[in-house]
Amino acid sequence: MKIMRNIGKYVAIYAAVLLMSISLIAENGGKAARSADVAQAQAAATGPSRELAEAYFKRLFGYDPAIDVKVLNIAPSPIAELSEVSILFITPEGQQSGKWYVSKDLKHVIAGGEMLPFGPDPFAEVRAKLASSAFGPSKGPADAKMLIVEFADLECPACKEAAPVMDRLRNDFPQARFVFQSFPLPQHPWAVKAASYLDCIGRTNPDQAFAFIDAVFAHQKEIEDAVRKTDASGKTTVDDAAVAERLRQYTATAGADTAKVEACAATQETSERITRSQLLGKDVVVTSTPTLFLNGRRIGSPRADQYDALKGLVSYEAELAGK
Repeated sequence: MKIMRNIGKYVAIYAAVLLMSISLIAENGGKAARSADVAQAQAAATGPSRELAEAYFKRLFGYDPAIDVKVLNIAPSPIAELSEVSILFITPEGQQSGKWYVSKDLKHVIAGGEMLPFGPDPFAEVRAKLASSAFGPSKGPADAKMLIVEFADLECPACKEAAPVMDRLRNDFPQARFVFQSFPLPQHPWAVKAASYLDCIGRTNPDQAFAFIDAVFAHQKEIEDAVRKTDASGKTTVDDAAVAERLRQYTATAGADTAKVEACAATQETSERITRSQLLGKDVVVTSTPTLFLNGRRIGSPRADQYDALKGLVSYEAELAGK
C-alpha cells in the first residue's frame, strides 16, 4: 500500500487510514489462549506489554514494508482505565510520532479520534456476526475464507461511485464472497423501496439482483429527476408512483418477474428484512454508505483513485485468512 509514502500526506489521511488498517491476527492453538491470558492479566496492572504492542503495529501496517512503527514507551495515562502507547512512524520520507490509548482490558484502542477494537483478534466478533447474519445478494463461493460485505444504499451517490471499484474487486478476487447488504439511509426517501425490490429479486436470483443494482446506479440521477416534484411554493416531495414505475422498469431490465417482485416488496416480511439489515449495519457500526468490511475489518468508502491500495489490503487479508 503506497498511500503513506510521504509523511506529510500520512498526517492528512491519518484518520481514514485507521479504518483501513486496524487488525491483529491470533497465534494458533493453546499458545494463543495462554498468551492472551497472560497479556490481559499484565494489562490490568501495567497496560499492554511491549511485545503485544509491537506485534499489533506490525500486523497493522504489515502490508507495506516501507512503513516501520517503533513502540517508544508504554505508561499509564491521566485516565485510569487507559494506557498511553507512544509510537514513532518511520517512512522513507521522514518520521512522525503519535500516541495511542489502549483500554486496560485490551479490547479497545483510541487513535485519530476513533475508538477501535484491540486485542489478539480484534475483528473476530464482527467477522463472525457478518458471516452468520449478512443476507444480501452475494457473489462468490459460499464457503470462501474471504468475506467482503458492502453496506450500501441504492439512492446514495457515493455508493454509485464505488460500484466500479467493487466490480474490479470481484473480478480480481473471484475466490472471495461478496455480499451487498442494504443500508438505506433515512434522508433518502426512495432508498427503502429500492432496497425492498432488491431484496425480493435477490432471494430468487442473485445474478438478477446485481443486474438490478447496476441498472439503478446507472440511472440514479434520472430516477431523482423523475420522482422529485417541486410545487409553486418550492416545497419538494417524492412521487411514490413514479418511484414504483422506475423500479419496475429496472426490475424488468434485470430479467426478474415484475409483478412478483412488486408484490413481494410490499409485504410485511420484506419490510422486516430491510429493518433487520439496517439493524445489522448499526450493530457493526455502519454510520455512512458505502462501508466495506474485509473479513470483519471495517474500512471507509472504496475509491477508484486508491484502488491499488485497496487491492493490496484485500490481498493481505486474504493471505492471512488462508493461513
